[in-house]
Amino acid sequence: MIPVCQAPFLFKRLAAFVLLSWGLPGLSWGQARREVIVDLPEDVVWYDDVETAVQAQRKGAVVLALDLSRQRLKDLPPDLMLLEDLTYLLASRNRLDHFPDWLADMTDLKAVVADHNRFRNFPEVLFRMPHLRQISMGDNELQGIPLDIDLIADLEVLSLWSNLLAAFPASLGNLEQLQILDLLHNEMTVEEQGMLMALLPNVQLNFSEPCDCDFDTGFQSYPSE
Repeated sequence: MIPVCQAPFLFKRLAAFVLLSWGLPGLSWGQARREVIVDLPEDVVWYDDVETAVQAQRKGAVVLALDLSRQRLKDLPPDLMLLEDLTYLLASRNRLDHFPDWLADMTDLKAVVADHNRFRNFPEVLFRMPHLRQISMGDNELQGIPLDIDLIADLEVLSLWSNLLAAFPASLGNLEQLQILDLLHNEMTVEEQGMLMALLPNVQLNFSEPCDCDFDTGFQSYPSE
């Protein structure tokens, strides 16, 4: 894939799935449409509360997908840990500003979507989850991509649109599996965009029009030994 610079308001989403819940227990009936950057499956049963999902698992179901969106959550419910096969977690449009440490114990998780929340710092627990493939934290208040981002070694999609990013580490170049980096609606200079394009020549980069601001030290690298 080649880098793609996109103008404001021209959103390009990889997937906009319509998941219908007809006759499937535990699924959302009123909010079946999900528009997210990560590539979520159409053919799994989506549960919309932890209790129902845990009960289904106790009856022999393999619970792969859970949608906790629009539930005014300030914390992820601890019973989430009981879902031993959980692979896809949606927690968008809540009041989250952190993830609990125990999330790192959920080693089957591959995709975490937490758009439209209150995160100011990238959750450190995600650095202990190298198996994650897709992370979406759009429309938060994140102020930079951490230097340790390359600890999430299997990461394929990183979606951080509509944040307050001012730091773009060179360690992004160590993410050998990265395919898509969505930075739409973050203020970036031409120089910052150019450096990311040079650093990630085979990654699809989604940018807005560059700002007319002074270039500073927004591009970070590891200090020399």
